[in-house]
Amino acid sequence: MPATRKQLSMLRPAEREQRQMAVGVGLDWDNVPESLPEAGRAEWRHLAEQHRAFPQRIRETDRTAVIAYCTWWAAFDAARRDIAERGPLVPGRSSADSARGEGGLVKNPSVAAMRDASQQLRYWARELALTPDSRARQGLQMEQPEDDDPDGIWDC
Repeated sequence: MPATRKQLSMLRPAEREQRQMAVGVGLDWDNVPESLPEAGRAEWRHLAEQHRAFPQRIRETDRTAVIAYCTWWAAFDAARRDIAERGPLVPGRSSADSARGEGGLVKNPSVAAMRDASQQLRYWARELALTPDSRARQGLQMEQPEDDDPDGIWDC
């Protein structure tokens, strides 16, 4: 028995508006949270650059998740910078650290902070479908924005 096809129909303006409300409004990328540290704001702008062409991928209801992701990115970046500056081992502060030998060096606390931040980044990246694996699991394909130069005459 051949498969039956559903009849296509045009949406009325009211139906279109109702469906858009059900889907949600795209995130207002221009409204950068002031509470984010500078590195977090930079990551927000980077995400905006990548996702602005796809307004339904990340919605206004996802704002808190994006803020969490950007906050953890800032924490990761701060720890990364500290490790790059001071190294993975730093002088200990207690007499027990000094008595231990090896110049009283201990693991830089930023190593643990970076590890914790990276775990949170992975979690939020999966939630927001920012990784190839999470997009595949959610059935999302990397869509391309509509080409406004289909014949390529402006390509250099």
